[in-house]
Amino acid sequence: MTMMKRKKAPVWSKRAAAAAALMMTAGGLLAACSDEGGKPSSGAGSEKTVTLTFETSLYAEAPHKKAIDTLISMYNEKNPNVKITVHGADYENFWDKLTTEIIAGTQGDIVQVYPENIATYHSLVDGGAFVNLDSYIKGKDLEKKLVGQELSKVDGSYYAISNYAWGNTGIFYRKSLFEKAGIDPGSVRTLEDFKNAATKLGVDTNGDGKLDQYGFASVVGSHPFVASEWYRLVARPVSGGIFFPDGEAGPYTADRIHVNSEANVWAAAWWQDLMNNPQATPPGTRDKKVGREMFWNGQAAMNMDGPWFIGMTKERDAKLMDDLGLLPQPVVQYKGKDYKPNPHTNPSVAMISKKSKHVEEAWKFLEWMTSPEAQQVIAGSGMIPSNKDYVATDAYKKDNPLAVQFMEFLNDRYAPAVMDPPIPEQGSLSQIIVNTAQDIFVGKKDPKASLDEAAKKMKEALN
Repeated sequence: MTMMKRKKAPVWSKRAAAAAALMMTAGGLLAACSDEGGKPSSGAGSEKTVTLTFETSLYAEAPHKKAIDTLISMYNEKNPNVKITVHGADYENFWDKLTTEIIAGTQGDIVQVYPENIATYHSLVDGGAFVNLDSYIKGKDLEKKLVGQELSKVDGSYYAISNYAWGNTGIFYRKSLFEKAGIDPGSVRTLEDFKNAATKLGVDTNGDGKLDQYGFASVVGSHPFVASEWYRLVARPVSGGIFFPDGEAGPYTADRIHVNSEANVWAAAWWQDLMNNPQATPPGTRDKKVGREMFWNGQAAMNMDGPWFIGMTKERDAKLMDDLGLLPQPVVQYKGKDYKPNPHTNPSVAMISKKSKHVEEAWKFLEWMTSPEAQQVIAGSGMIPSNKDYVATDAYKKDNPLAVQFMEFLNDRYAPAVMDPPIPEQGSLSQIIVNTAQDIFVGKKDPKASLDEAAKKMKEALN
C-alpha cells in the first residue's frame, strides 16, 4: 500500500512499445499461463499440476509476503494439484512493469491492483485484458459482503474481486514523543493543530545546536506519495477533487478539469509552506520507506499511513507497538468552513487475465481468499480484511484494536470517500499530478503556475 493504497498507472510511450515488442520476441518474462507440461489442465480435479502466477505490488513488504505465502501454502494443502507462484516488484516499479507485460500479453494469471486501476489496465489491449467476472459475483453474497466490491466495475460489469484487504489513512504518532513535548493527542483536531504540533515536535535532542527530531515524516521526492499525501490531507477535503469536481465525478471531459481550482491552489500553497518548515518536516528529499524508518527510529514523531503500517511496525520491532498511537486525519478549515477528511478505502482487488489457461482454478483460489480462515491470515498483515462479516466479529476487534480505529474513523470522523476517476486516462492524469507535486514541493515552484500547467497537460491527455 505501501500506502495502498495512490496508484501510479501507465503512460504509453515509444519506450514502452519497444519493451513490449522485445518481451514478445523473447517469449515474455512470465510463464504466466501454462501448467506443468505446457498443456491446458482438465480442471481442479485433474492429477496434472496447474500453475497459477500471481502478480502483486504488496509482496515486496514483509507483512504482506508472510500473509500471501501462508495463504498459498494453506490453499496448496487443500488443493495439492494447484501450484501458485508470486511475481511482483516494489510499489514504485510495479505499475510500469505491469503495463509492459499486459501489452506484451505476459501478465500473470492473477493480477492484484486497486479499483481505480482496473479501467486503465483493462483497456491497454483491444477487447480488454481481463476476464468479466459477472457470472461469479453478480447476484451472489460476494457482491455485498466485500468492502470495495462495488468499485470493481468497468461499464457496469465486475472485472475484479475485492478479496484481500482495505484501509484508509490516518496519522500515526509516537506516544512517548508527544508526552515529552506536552502535546495532548486529542487536541490535534484541525490542520492548523497538526502543523503546530509538528512544529513543536521539531527539536534538538542532544544539545548540539542542530535539529535531530522532526514533527512529520512527509514524502518529498519522486515517489508517487509526494502528491497523494498532499491531496489526501489537504486538497481533496476542500476542493472535492484533484482531477474533477464533485468528488471526482463525471462526466470526465477536458472542460471539467479541476486541478487548478482556487481550493487546490490554496491547498498546494499551504502544503508547500509546511514542507518549508524545518521543524515540522525533515529537510531534503525522501521516499516513503525513509520516512517510515525515521518514524521507527524516533527521528519523526508523526507518519501518515494506513492500517498496513500496523503490520509493518510489528514486523520491524514488536516493542514499538506499545508506543504507537493513531489519530484521524485532521479537519481542514478553509474560508470559514470545516471540511472533514475524505480518504478513500483503498481496497486491494484481484483480476484474472484473459490470457490465463486456468480461469476456473484462478477464480476458486480468489474466492477462497474471502473465507474466514483466509481472512484471518490476511489480518496478520495489519490491513483490514475485506470480508465485512469477518471484521464484525468480537474476536477480530479484540485482536486488532488499532485497525478497528480506522473503521471508527470511516464511520464517525470522515466524510464519504473520494476515489480517483475510474477511467483509462487515469494513468496519464496521475503521472501529471505526481510531476507537478515534485515541481511545487521539491522544486519550490509557484503553486498556481504549476497547477495551471498541470491543467493544460491534463486537458491534452483527455483530448
